[in-house]
Amino acid sequence: MELKENQTEYFNNLLEKAGSRQQNLILLKEYNYKSIGFFGKRKLRKSISEFEECLEMIPDHWESMFLMAKAHQRLGEHNKSLKLLEKAFKIETDNPMIPMEAALESMHMEDIDKAIFYSEESLKRKPNDFALLGNHAMNLLIAKRDEEAKIVIEQAIELFPNDPNNQNVEAKINNVIAGEEKRPTFKDVI
Repeated sequence: MELKENQTEYFNNLLEKAGSRQQNLILLKEYNYKSIGFFGKRKLRKSISEFEECLEMIPDHWESMFLMAKAHQRLGEHNKSLKLLEKAFKIETDNPMIPMEAALESMHMEDIDKAIFYSEESLKRKPNDFALLGNHAMNLLIAKRDEEAKIVIEQAIELFPNDPNNQNVEAKINNVIAGEEKRPTFKDVI
């Protein structure tokens, strides 16, 4: 959809305002466990309505979908978040963050098949990313695909040997395979 000049300016201002409301409330590169209060929730809800308005103007604006999904994620509305990420995934075919976040939301929904599908898709978009490999290895471990998990985490460790997250994932995989530790569930890793 083509916007007129005054609409473009309004759209860009709305997009910037919605994004600025999310500042310090969502994290784009990691998961934020810290709870948010009443005013934080209110800001996120307002950003969602502003992103919805952006989508009324440009229905395939995947960035608005992604940031709305992150707001819903922080509000604990994982089903809404996943639906938005799935729409954005179909539009934007290069960004690895979209399927990575969809894999996380699938974990919240306890849908192992979707979690594995999206973690595989994130790796197709960025094959040598040690963090994405670690996420995928953990999904494989939860799915009882231990040997695949071991191969994937070894690739991640080879790329970045000193990453503490992947070192923990590797230890967990080895311990589960050795029978020294219980297999993790989604709730254990979220």
